Amino acid sequence: MIIAMKVTAGRVIKIGNELLLVLKKEIHRWGRWSTNIKVRMKNVLVWNTTDRVFDSEEKLDDVILDRSKFEFLYQSWDTFYFMDQENYEQIELTSDDVGDAVNFMTPWLIVDIQRYEWKLIWVILPTNIKLLITESEPWVKGNTADWKVIKEATLETGYNIKVPGFVEAWEYVIINTETWEYSERAKKD
Repeated sequence: MIIAMKVTAGRVIKIGNELLLVLKKEIHRWGRWSTNIKVRMKNVLVWNTTDRVFDSEEKLDDVILDRSKFEFLYQSWDTFYFMDQENYEQIELTSDDVGDAVNFMTPWLIVDIQRYEWKLIWVILPTNIKLLITESEPWVKGNTADWKVIKEATLETGYNIKVPGFVEAWEYVIINTETWEYSERAKKD
């Protein structure tokens, strides 16, 4: 059992006969003592999304999932190929299976794949990923190291993010996969 306040994205809970993957959690405080937790969840059996509101102290059934390390090998059209790090078995997942993680997938990336009774549930990315910026507006003299100037940049995966004005194309940056935002410039190796 887990209380609603402790639920986090990526966790699977069971309500009735439904297994629900938590995608997003918002905390709403109403007055002095009342706190509600709004949770967006995806039913892992039929893949429909639903929003529910819980009292912060409401108890929910927490489901323990099998979790294995896999290396992302490559993508061919809509299929993603992964290799189990323990037994070297390969699995194929569709872009629907991978979900939004597709925005940060690069070859040799190690991810956690959660399964329940051998059914794929979720692909969990590392919290921070180093990615190359392939396109960005040019740097303008006077842009400082703070966030006064923000511009669009395209990552090597094709995903667009906002970065500070001093970040240029062909630089590596660290992306926080929980917030989907630029975190910092990557250190030079």
